[in-house]
Amino acid sequence: MTTLMDCIEDIPCKLEEIANNRHIRFSKLLKYLEGKDEIDEIVLVASGTSYNSAFTIKSFCENLCGLRTTLVYPNIFVNYTKNLNKKALYVMISQGGATRLVYEALEKVKNKGCLNCSITANLDCIIATHADVAIEMGCGEEEYNYRTLGYSTTVATLYMMCIKIAEFYNKLSEEKVEELILDFSKLYSSLKQIKENTLTWYYKNKFSLMRRNKMMIAATNDLWPVAQESDIKVMEMVPMITRSFELEEFIHGPQNSFDDATVFFILSREGEDSNKAKSIARFIKSEIGFCALIGNNGIEERDLEINPVSKYFSTLEFITPMQIIAFKLADDHGRDLKRGVNASITNYITKTI
Repeated sequence: MTTLMDCIEDIPCKLEEIANNRHIRFSKLLKYLEGKDEIDEIVLVASGTSYNSAFTIKSFCENLCGLRTTLVYPNIFVNYTKNLNKKALYVMISQGGATRLVYEALEKVKNKGCLNCSITANLDCIIATHADVAIEMGCGEEEYNYRTLGYSTTVATLYMMCIKIAEFYNKLSEEKVEELILDFSKLYSSLKQIKENTLTWYYKNKFSLMRRNKMMIAATNDLWPVAQESDIKVMEMVPMITRSFELEEFIHGPQNSFDDATVFFILSREGEDSNKAKSIARFIKSEIGFCALIGNNGIEERDLEINPVSKYFSTLEFITPMQIIAFKLADDHGRDLKRGVNASITNYITKTI
């Protein structure tokens, strides 16, 4: 039987396929953009894990690829967004490909004559067939509803899409593209090593993790959306109450609720608010309870060292420990990940077509 850990272990292979097939995967999109005015914005319409994936690449898309990037939840887009940008490319993201509000958002865009494409797990779904251009997410049919493969492959697909569009508009040189792809390839072996480091750390700290029933996760820059995705994974899988915060916001109001029933994780790269992250971690360890830094930022007792090797794509390295921790906690709590919790909600409301 395939376990969710098998899905996590399959991620490096999926990432390699996405990078190697990027020329074919995005050829229809680039053909679609030919002869049209240059786009001045990419608008990503998504929710849940798909939204977190879009948020993860926003900084890269804007700062490396020179493409203004906007994120919108489908409900906000459908019901409250009045004016559309005729020079934007609207990207509709839905792993299952039948999210009702994403489909309605696509309808709204098409009715206004705006450029659009979809990113879905397969190309036979209603959203893909309705979009002007359909892009495959690269995860295949994910066996579990708890999107691990889907998050990582959506992030990778969006990274590659941004690179191809930026290259198309001469915002990235050929040399820079080669550098980026080489850097991306470092992930394939790195994720395997991070998995081993995380499992070793987990078994060492298993008792402390399992005796707590809440979790808070903090990070900054493009690791903040990784923290948000971690939040969802733990809440869905374990399940337990979780919250995620941008690092600075973590020590404003939220600190008033810190207690020893909570597990605290801080995702931290060296050089990005490093001292602040370490200081918060030391405070929690000394005054509150269990806290672990995850990353390469001055590792101390209880911290999880992962030593990311990618310069541009380390978000995909930082999510790996949290995917594994979520799965292991769920498994050790006896959770059957083949079965949903509160599945009867579909008797009251449905999100799919």
